[in-house]
Amino acid sequence: MKTVFLFMALVFYSHISEAQQLLGLWEITQVEVADKVMTPVAKWTNIKEDGTYESGNGWLRNSEGTWSYDEKSAQLSNTENIGVRERYDPFVVSFEGEVMVWKRKEDGMEVVVKLRRISELPMSTADKLHGLWDLQEATQGDEVITSTLDKDNKYYFFFRWDRIFEQRTEEGNVLTGYWHINGHRPEITLLSHQPDIQPESWKVEFDQGQMKLSGLSESNQGLVLAFKRLHEFPD
Repeated sequence: MKTVFLFMALVFYSHISEAQQLLGLWEITQVEVADKVMTPVAKWTNIKEDGTYESGNGWLRNSEGTWSYDEKSAQLSNTENIGVRERYDPFVVSFEGEVMVWKRKEDGMEVVVKLRRISELPMSTADKLHGLWDLQEATQGDEVITSTLDKDNKYYFFFRWDRIFEQRTEEGNVLTGYWHINGHRPEITLLSHQPDIQPESWKVEFDQGQMKLSGLSESNQGLVLAFKRLHEFPD
């Protein structure tokens, strides 16, 4: 009799542990669609014990709903409450050590999603970009052009939470426009409110309070701008 109870307890525990493994906060570290890697920036999902979930990118939550898990087939289903509901089959879930793996077909293509457990929301490019940045150095190719581009130390960017940017130029003029973040790469596109200024795209890098913008458009190709974060507007 004790053996029977022990067996039943082990079976019950294994079923509980399968579902329990899903719970918690996860960051999506890789998304493969067919032979292409299409990993979103700072994408996360929080799978809750009460059968609900929420997801987002960085500090922005943009999805929530309910989830269910079929232990026999290891299939994870969700019903979206605020976003677009998917028409695909559930994900088949597996674990590779500490990595959770989701697999399914979408439009005939194999989709593989890998997730790692995290303790806090990841910061996206947009989260890191917010705030005031003062130009420290400008280079064009191998040439330092800071004294030409910003001889009076006036150049800064202010990236607002509402996706408006303010750019003070070397002449002291303040230009405005919209800033747009690429969802899969650390790239920003600036869309000026001034009709005579063409959109410009930049690669964005951050390191300990420093930001580097590297030009990607024809108009800024080879231009690299290095900034430091400020907490007060300069004179």
